[in-house]
Amino acid sequence: MIILPTAREAKDQAKRLRRALAGRGVDLGHAQALELIAATHGVRDWNTLSGLAPAEASAGAVVPILRIFDWDATQAFYRKFLGWTVISHQQFEGHAPRYLRLRGPDGVRIDLSEHPGDGTPGTAILIEVSEAASLHAELLTRDFGYAQPTLEDSEHGRTVTLHDPCGNRITYLEVRAAVADRVPDELSPIVHELRVDLEPGAAFDRFTSFSWWRNYGIKEGGRAVIEDGEVIFKNPNGAFSIGTITDWQPGRRYAQTFTLAQDPDFPSSLTVTFTPADDGTLVRFEHGGWNATNAGRRGHFAEWPIILAGYTELS
Repeated sequence: MIILPTAREAKDQAKRLRRALAGRGVDLGHAQALELIAATHGVRDWNTLSGLAPAEASAGAVVPILRIFDWDATQAFYRKFLGWTVISHQQFEGHAPRYLRLRGPDGVRIDLSEHPGDGTPGTAILIEVSEAASLHAELLTRDFGYAQPTLEDSEHGRTVTLHDPCGNRITYLEVRAAVADRVPDELSPIVHELRVDLEPGAAFDRFTSFSWWRNYGIKEGGRAVIEDGEVIFKNPNGAFSIGTITDWQPGRRYAQTFTLAQDPDFPSSLTVTFTPADDGTLVRFEHGGWNATNAGRRGHFAEWPIILAGYTELS
């Protein structure tokens, strides 16, 4: 998850950088400082950063305050595990309660407070996201002790739920109807729904065998296999990974990162769900995880129907 500063925050960072360098006798122009700030955030240049930067929070934004009591563990949870950034930190005296303001993806803000009158431990907050599966997959790649997020489907949409060290519950919600209204076509998942005459467990086994991916995109004699949590394409000339498995629920759900024909540093994701339907299974295939870093490759996957035909036709 890449968290970029707002344009105002980036400009403030550039000012601080210029002041720090000036104190060491280095004269740096404002434009040069902006380019360096863009580079520190892994972006090509300032114009790109300013275009990708999240919008400033509106004056009427509602900011939840979460009561905390384990400062070190809570900071590690939000900053290292979730990847949120600090906007401000207040502590009026050396041993006074502390107050922290954070910003997460899409400009969402929360406040964390040690003050006894600010909220109650165990508060629940709901954050809407464009795609829950890719968020879940990314969080699973981070080793953070007990914090194991769950991915579930409900009548409200797909959710990722986890608890911070103080018992506060954070639920990320992907509302499919809302997402369809606001996600640009170039970032929306590629979706195909298939029906197979197998019960969900057998449909799951067929899919994860990858025997249906017969020589399409693989040189003669090639095959796809799963080894140590990786999906590997093998052929007589070698082998290469096309992703890491992120969810494995036999008969229910399969997910992986996806790097075929993409920069492996900016993967998309495959999510497949299996739902009983009459005497068979409805299989929903989603190729998602598109964002500013990889959306340029989305148009290269128009032939999924041809590839997936091997899955529905396999006897």
